[in-house]
Amino acid sequence: MNEGFIAVIDSGIGGLSLLTDLIKNFPSERFLYFGDNKNAPYGNKSKRELESLTLKNIEYVSSFGVKAIVFACNTISVNILGNLADRIDIPIFGIFPPVESRVMAKEKTLLLCTERTAEHYREVKGVDVVGLPTLVKEIEKNALCLSRFNAIDVILRNHNGLFIDKKGYYDTVILGCTHFVFIKKQILDHFCPKNIVTGNDFTVKKLSNYLINKKSLVKYKRFSLLFVGECAKYNQLIFEKSG
Repeated sequence: MNEGFIAVIDSGIGGLSLLTDLIKNFPSERFLYFGDNKNAPYGNKSKRELESLTLKNIEYVSSFGVKAIVFACNTISVNILGNLADRIDIPIFGIFPPVESRVMAKEKTLLLCTERTAEHYREVKGVDVVGLPTLVKEIEKNALCLSRFNAIDVILRNHNGLFIDKKGYYDTVILGCTHFVFIKKQILDHFCPKNIVTGNDFTVKKLSNYLINKKSLVKYKRFSLLFVGECAKYNQLIFEKSG
C-alpha cells in the first residue's frame, strides 16, 4: 500500500497548515485533503457528534485508497482519537497542543484553542488556557480576505480575561487549533511572546517514524495532491492562495 494516499482530515481550512508541512517533509507522497467545512466549527460540538462526523469522514476518504489518516484538527485529536484508533484498520495520527513540553520547561504559556479542547487542558497547572468559541467560524468566513480581518477583536469579544493585557508576558503562545495558524501574525503582534508554536512538528515526526518502520515511505517521485468533498474547490483555492 506504499502508493496509497495519506489522507488529511480537518473541520475546514485549518488543516491546510499541517498539509503544507507534510508536503515539505514527504515530497514524494500522494496526499488527499478533506475539509468538513459545512459542519465547522467542531469546537462547540459534543464528543458524540464529533465521533459520528469523524467516522463518516473516515469512511468517505477510505474509499479513495489510503495508507494513513492524519487528523489535522486538535479538537478531534484531543477528544476522540483514542476512542477511534482501535476501531479503524487504517493507522491514524493526530495533532495535539504541545502543552506538556512547555510545562516541563517551566515557561509562562498561553494556550489558545477551541472550547472543546480547552475543557481537556484547563486543569493543567502553569498554563493559561483560553477557549475561543467563535474564532474558527470567523476565520472560515473571512478566509478569502484575512488581511482585512481583525482576529484580535474577535478574541476580545469572546474573552475578557486578564491574559489579554499581558503583552510580552508569555514565553510561549500555543496555537491549539490549526485554524489559528492563519492569524498567527496578529497573535504574535498582540501578545509579543518569545515563541509561538503548534503541534505540527510532533505529528510530522510520528508519521515519519511510522512510514519508515513500515517501509512505506515513497521516494523519488513528485508529490500529488487531491482535494475531495463538497468543499474541495474552496479548500484548494485557500491552499493555493495561502501558499
